[in-house]
Formats: sequence, C-alpha cells, structure tokens
Amino acid sequence: MHGESSEFFVEVNMKTNGTAALLVLALAAPAMGGCVAAAVGAVGTAGYVAAQNRSPTQVADDSATRICINDKLLKRSTSLFSNVSVEVVRGRVLLIGTVASEADRAEAESLTRTCEDVKEIDNRIEIADDGGVGGYASDSWITAKVKSNLVTDFSLNGFSIGVETVNGIVYLSGVVRSAEQRDKAVEIARSISGVQKVVSAIQVDPE
Repeated sequence: MHGESSEFFVEVNMKTNGTAALLVLALAAPAMGGCVAAAVGAVGTAGYVAAQNRSPTQVADDSATRICINDKLLKRSTSLFSNVSVEVVRGRVLLIGTVASEADRAEAESLTRTCEDVKEIDNRIEIADDGGVGGYASDSWITAKVKSNLVTDFSLNGFSIGVETVNGIVYLSGVVRSAEQRDKAVEIARSISGVQKVVSAIQVDPE
C-alpha cells in the first residue's frame, strides 16, 4: 500500500452563492452514496449542509471539486473512474481504491491536480492485479455497516463523516467538532467485523 501524501496548492477560489450550492449538491448526490443521498432526502439540502460541519460554500466547493475529479477520471478511463473513489473536504482530496498499475495510480493523481481548489492530495490508491474488483461485495457491506453505526451514535454527527472501504481497510474523512469525536468514529469503524485497518483523514474543527 502507498501511504505517501503529496500537496498541490492553488490560488483560485470559487464564488458560490446559496443557489449554486443547492445546484452543486443536487448534481453531486448520485455520486455520494446511498446513505448520503438518503440523508439529503430525509433532512433536506439545508439540513444536509449543516450536518457536514462545513459552511454551505465549503460543501458546494468540495462537491464541485469532486465532480471535476470524477469527470476527468471518467473521460480518461471508465476503469479508472470505477476503481478510484474520491473524497474532498475543504479542498483536501483523498484518493482510494485499487488499480492495475502504478501508471494508473499516478494518472489518477495527475488528473486530480488539474482541478481548481485542490489544496492537498492524499493518494492511498493500491495496486492490485485484478484492478480492485475482487473484494467489492465485502467492502460494500463494511462501508454500509460503519455508516449505519456512525449515524446511530448520538455522540457523533455521523452525517459529517465519509466512509470508504478498500480490501477491508476503512478510510474515514470529514470534519468533526473534537478529537474525542474523531477517536470515537475510529473506534466504531474498528469494531465492525471484517475491518482489517482504519485510516482516519478526519479533520477537527471546534467552530
């Protein structure tokens, strides 16, 4: 597994008003997973934004960045798009998944760097001979279970935490209000059967 992080800073800031935020969230919802999509439907877009522990502008900018990255991956290769998952929190991009070669791994990061508002890239993509499709079913079950347990733990704002699983390794991202909440999220993920390791990219912001 490749755990090195690389950074890329840009000066451009998107100007996003409330209407644009709603539009970007609507466009991004299908790519955000069943749990998040259900949350948007249940609590409404405004409630979903609040649940993210980010401002509406931050959520909209991150969603736009994620859409940009996914669009570039898809245009370059359907395989790259299918096997690489993208999480964006405050301009910090987490790339995870499994691909067939080091060239594919580098290509995913290179494409990510071309999107505006990308501040940092943490490339956790692994190399696998099968391109990463072998453990999809079990990984999907783990992701769903972790999300469910996070959302139902009342000491956390579970909707603010993103979850992805690759070969039994759970990746957590998002923003929480305290180190205790971050540690609690990691503890919950570790408690799920089948989890081999938990990698936390959760940011702590008490404000």
